Amino acid sequence: MNIVWFKKDLRTFDHAALAYSLEKGKTVGLFIFEPEWFNSVEFDPIHLKFVIESLTDLGTELAQKNIPLLIRHQSALSAFQELHRSHKINCISSHQETGLKWTFDRDLQIKKWTETNSVPWTEFKQFGVIRKLKSRDTWTEKRKKIINRKLIIVGGQPNLISPWDLGNIPYDLIKEVKKNQCLQMGGRKKAISTLQSFINQRSEQYSTSISSPTKAFHGCSRLSPYITWGNLTLTEIEIASQQKKNELMMFSNNSWWNKSIEQFESRLWWHCHFIQKLESEPEIEFQNFNRQFDGLREKDFDENKFQAWCKGETGFPMIDACMKALLLHGWINFRMRAMLLSFATYQLWLHWKRPAEFLARKFLDFEPGIHYSQVQMQSGVTGINTIRIYSPKKQFLDQDPTGVFVKKYLPELNQVSISDLAEPHLMPPFLQIESGYRPGITYPEPIVDPEKSYQSAKQKIFDWKKQPEVKKMAAQVLSKHVSRKRI
Repeated sequence: MNIVWFKKDLRTFDHAALAYSLEKGKTVGLFIFEPEWFNSVEFDPIHLKFVIESLTDLGTELAQKNIPLLIRHQSALSAFQELHRSHKINCISSHQETGLKWTFDRDLQIKKWTETNSVPWTEFKQFGVIRKLKSRDTWTEKRKKIINRKLIIVGGQPNLISPWDLGNIPYDLIKEVKKNQCLQMGGRKKAISTLQSFINQRSEQYSTSISSPTKAFHGCSRLSPYITWGNLTLTEIEIASQQKKNELMMFSNNSWWNKSIEQFESRLWWHCHFIQKLESEPEIEFQNFNRQFDGLREKDFDENKFQAWCKGETGFPMIDACMKALLLHGWINFRMRAMLLSFATYQLWLHWKRPAEFLARKFLDFEPGIHYSQVQMQSGVTGINTIRIYSPKKQFLDQDPTGVFVKKYLPELNQVSISDLAEPHLMPPFLQIESGYRPGITYPEPIVDPEKSYQSAKQKIFDWKKQPEVKKMAAQVLSKHVSRKRI
């Protein structure tokens, strides 16, 4: 018996591990609901809901290929031990995972067990991420070869293997997902329809939509959770993108739309680029990229400010509206993610770790490598990236000038005029009365002085960054993690 161990690759199409296992002989699929996942600080029931929806599609696809899908609720090690005792495992195949420390430790356990029990375990690359990469000088070309390949056609097997205790999907565990949450649904079917609607229609407005929290819900690809959980592969997305560009060049010569798709494709490159950072340096889940920034924020964590930020109750409408949108949808566009992180780590001067864990739980598309790399970039602790301290007021004026977004997610401010919406606390008393705004009652007062907190954070971060030790380590970070064009 061969086992395909499904992790974050919940599909049958273009699935290297599944194709390989079927070539080797009779195959069963396995997905494990691991207690380590449920107990991790990054876990949220919205992730479980998406996975369950994906497994429903996956089970159907596998059944059409006469492949059982086993569901287990236990540690991975105990699951493999039991299956080996009862059915004798001939080989295991899966995709490589660049995950969190608990997934890394888990894989080490399984590797040791497979070697001890002479069970071959073959892993395949899912993204353009290279294990034991010696130099970033060669990464771009290697990534290109991995992604720019032919799609893998996966067959089936002639007869269903039986009998099996397939196990049950734990639908009861998603009861914590709020009924009013408007979340993307998981699964291959939804992934395909989202890809098609983006490539064939929505991508035309991608370039003009990615920064606006109002336009982004429609104009962005919305493919990120399907990439994270493996409902789609980057290869099939790249192929669909290229086909659309060819169509545009051949029939409409729409250069604007073509450039918009190229901009989207660049984001796919960045996807692998950031995951490679975690693969090359797993410690960034817990530690600063540039260890010379240790001590910058650790002693000043304000729990009350953190909780206000988490709830979207900071008194800064653009911040709070973005947080409310994220809590409702499990998604917000990149610029607003950066603004939320910037506000937490600069204006509130919070160490990045707990805000990162909170956002990991709320992002339906949480991808560890992208997440922890981006968190540290936006917090200014790499030493190699531009310091960006986002102004909530400026972002409101630039990205929501008509106030549509803020008023949608903060209806308590509906009567506030657009000219006062960025900073309602500065309205004269008579306008506060007219608009129904009561500071600290109908809507929170700002938890920090925006100008003072900005200037204080700017002074601290730039003074720290000037230190010779910080600059020296920044050069090391640059050498290890920045991709060059040389091949």
